[in-house]
Amino acid sequence: MFVSPVEPSQAIADRLRQTITRHAQFAPRSLQTRIGLSEIGDPCARKIAYKITGTEKTNVSTDPWASISGTAIHAWLADCFGTDPNYLVEQKVEAATGLSGTVDLYDIEQGLVIDHKCVGATSMKKRLKEGMTKTQRVQLSMYALGLIKMGYQPKNIACAYYPLGGRLDNLHVVVEPFFIGTAMDAINRMETIEDSLQYVKVDEIPAEPSGLCSYCSWYLPNSTDLRVGCPGDMDAR
Repeated sequence: MFVSPVEPSQAIADRLRQTITRHAQFAPRSLQTRIGLSEIGDPCARKIAYKITGTEKTNVSTDPWASISGTAIHAWLADCFGTDPNYLVEQKVEAATGLSGTVDLYDIEQGLVIDHKCVGATSMKKRLKEGMTKTQRVQLSMYALGLIKMGYQPKNIACAYYPLGGRLDNLHVVVEPFFIGTAMDAINRMETIEDSLQYVKVDEIPAEPSGLCSYCSWYLPNSTDLRVGCPGDMDAR
């Protein structure tokens, strides 16, 4: 009698994972080719240059489950707030020519831009200690700039951190004043990177290595050709 070398439960799990991963790779966000407002404030100029130049992604092994969970939660929250006239929900904005995005939530009366962030325990601990990241601050400031162009008057920006695998009791919100200069500085920086690519190659754009390099779409361990991919922070590994 033939006995499968793979347990039936394991074979089912493998098929489920393969289907989910394949579907995630073709999600609209994964296929986005233009730089988004959530990326423009990234500290790493080389990462932005890879995005601008359309360099093929090298890091395709990142587990998609956190992103899938976040997408599902965002959809639920959009339904939740969608019937309340005090909010704009999933509002499309254009902060500058070619720079557009979607605001999760805007409290019209309070002038408050809110972005939903679904985070694990480690990220939540850091946000409790350090507040929102610079990249997130730029992202929300760009949203606010886009809302200004639509005639709204945002005053503050907020990241709402929802715990993945935790309780709603642990929801943590960070609120900061909105400064239009934060958005304008980010636009100017990106334009400088874009202009420099007319004269230098992407591998000549400086990187800003960090412990998050392994999550970068252009992370390529031990790469010696920076035109293809970046080895990231050697010390972090």
